[in-house]
Amino acid sequence: MTSEPSLADLNGLFGHLCDGAVSAFHYAKDHQARTEALEKVLEFAYDNLVENRHLNQNQGEDELSVQVVGNLRMLSIQADHDTQIGGHCDILVRGTDHYLWIGEAKIHKNYGWLVDGFQQLSTRYAVGGYGKDRGEIIIYCRTSKAADTLRNWKSKMTEEFPDVIVTEDRINERLWFRTKHNCINSGTPFYTRHRILALYWAPQK
Repeated sequence: MTSEPSLADLNGLFGHLCDGAVSAFHYAKDHQARTEALEKVLEFAYDNLVENRHLNQNQGEDELSVQVVGNLRMLSIQADHDTQIGGHCDILVRGTDHYLWIGEAKIHKNYGWLVDGFQQLSTRYAVGGYGKDRGEIIIYCRTSKAADTLRNWKSKMTEEFPDVIVTEDRINERLWFRTKHNCINSGTPFYTRHRILALYWAPQK
């Protein structure tokens, strides 16, 4: 007679995945912890794109985002691409207790294109409210010195959106910064991480 695996059994099998972030996501006690775990899992998916940038130079936003979604799905995280939530979301993640996280992805062409992306996330897709107050701007950057691009984007944001507050800057260490604004839909705070992926590839030999 077999019994259902215990939490300890599951952690023994899968607890090491993504430095424990997969288990942390599935067993998170609240939405903040769930988002923190999701961001750690996403870093592994982003690493795959960065490390294999020589193979994805001709891929568009959809192709790159589908790879991220595929990585999440392999870890039993409910992720989808091009799902209808006020429009076609690039990456959407659902979790227990009404959890909803939305990622808007853009290949960096110019800063106006990134402005469009933030407006899409903040005014089209963002639901706001309980469990639905966090998302991400994912910037696929094929120009050199991605950190400089992200710094310029942060400056552009503060000019373009005076009501958006930069709450944390980890550009030098982790290539991201965070912002907070009031969601136009719910009127409650919405938190966004702006993460740039350094996909520049131009070997000299």
